[in-house]
Amino acid sequence: MNKQLLIALWQRRSVKIALGVVALILVWLMVKPGDKSARVDMDTAHLCRVQRGDLVVSILQSGELKAKSSKDILNEAYRDAKITEIVEDGASVTNGQLLFELESSQLMERFLDQQSDVAEAEAGLKLAQENLEIAKLKNTTDVESAKLKVELTKLDLKKYVEVEYRQMVDKAQSDIYLAEQEMKKARSELEGTQELFDKGYSNRQELEADELGVERKEIEVRNKTTDLAILKEYTHTKKKMELNNAVSNAVSALERLKKSVTSDVESKEANIGSKKTRLEIERNQLVTKEEEFANTKVYADFEGQVFYPQNRNRAKIEKGATVNVRQRILSFPDLSAWDLKVGIPEAMIDKVSIGQEAVSTLEAVPGLVLRGRVEKVSAVPDSQNWFSSGVKTYTIMVNVTSEPPSQLKPGMSATVEIVTDQLRDVLYVPIQAVVSSKEQHYVYVVKRGKKELREVEIGKYNIQFIEINEGLNENEELLLYAEVELEAENKLKKSPMNERPEKKKKAKAKK
Repeated sequence: MNKQLLIALWQRRSVKIALGVVALILVWLMVKPGDKSARVDMDTAHLCRVQRGDLVVSILQSGELKAKSSKDILNEAYRDAKITEIVEDGASVTNGQLLFELESSQLMERFLDQQSDVAEAEAGLKLAQENLEIAKLKNTTDVESAKLKVELTKLDLKKYVEVEYRQMVDKAQSDIYLAEQEMKKARSELEGTQELFDKGYSNRQELEADELGVERKEIEVRNKTTDLAILKEYTHTKKKMELNNAVSNAVSALERLKKSVTSDVESKEANIGSKKTRLEIERNQLVTKEEEFANTKVYADFEGQVFYPQNRNRAKIEKGATVNVRQRILSFPDLSAWDLKVGIPEAMIDKVSIGQEAVSTLEAVPGLVLRGRVEKVSAVPDSQNWFSSGVKTYTIMVNVTSEPPSQLKPGMSATVEIVTDQLRDVLYVPIQAVVSSKEQHYVYVVKRGKKELREVEIGKYNIQFIEINEGLNENEELLLYAEVELEAENKLKKSPMNERPEKKKKAKAKK
């Protein structure tokens, strides 16, 4: 069993040794001096030398020229509208000059309709105020009448209790007294008639007549006495209750009227408040519609140049175009101070910091070089990337410090180079001379007419040159276009700049 294991281990070791030998042979064949593929035609080959000196490391990106400060002129008409008149892009305008005019027929109709609504609201408020004044006058009269009625009913009660009742009692008592006197007189006459009848001087008819007269007077006395009792016990109580009830009703009516008057006044005052609120709303809407109508014609309150803004995803600014509410129509930039807006890919943003130098050229002004410094670096990537789709970019602002010429305009395309580092006394070669394979970097060194593939350790680089930390000496000759050899050998990548940042970091950490 142990013997078989030793045999298997020996076989595996033999395979590894054989593979190593084959790899060494292949490498020797690739670089051996006598190999024709290693020869270089010195008459046609493009060569370069390893140089020593200072190397500026930079980032080159596209950008856009922007005025440091700019006044935006918007569509303040509060509705989408068509442009009927507008100044030309880049036109020089004077104070009071018409900048643009929007279609305004519908806004004029709305303004006139709103004027009618304001007039109607004013009439409604005036009518409500007049109704309140009329109600106050009427209510005052009604309250005074109710108060008078209360006083009259109280006076009626007092008059009855203090005067009329006493008069009625006195009259009843007087009637009883007179009836009693009449009865006494009738009785006296009856007695006289009875004496005359007894003596034969009077007949029975006269006696009976006097007897009937006495009975009548007695009945009258009883009736008068009963009337007095009824007056005291019933009539007086009933009358007093009626008069007290009349007073109570008058007082209650007065209180109800006062509450009704208060409620009526409050209701009419609330109505006036509502009318005032409506009038205020209608007047505010009138002011708004007047402003909307007025804003269809916009005049310059400055002197200088105006430009059409670059409204992405919106209609082009021109005569006949429809603009949205609050859309920028013109911009009035301060042409004395400029910024460069640059989008930096996320793989490079950690190399950019505030204060770094930058130079820029403009496509529209050949030969012009603008200088500046990084002034702002965005902390978050752009929500809408306008530099390259699919790649996150961070916006930086470069403050242009050089004197700007008069022909600069906002939105001009720029090529911006940001100096991220300045290396002193380093070895460097053209970046086209370096290729990579499997996270390793190589150059073709030329010696005595033959090329030699050599691994190197690279450092920082710009768009032209790359720093060499190890593997080369100053003044050594290299093939400039390593990509030509690439096509022949098909083993290496085009450029170390194409490698992803994470691979570079891993390779560096490995070393």
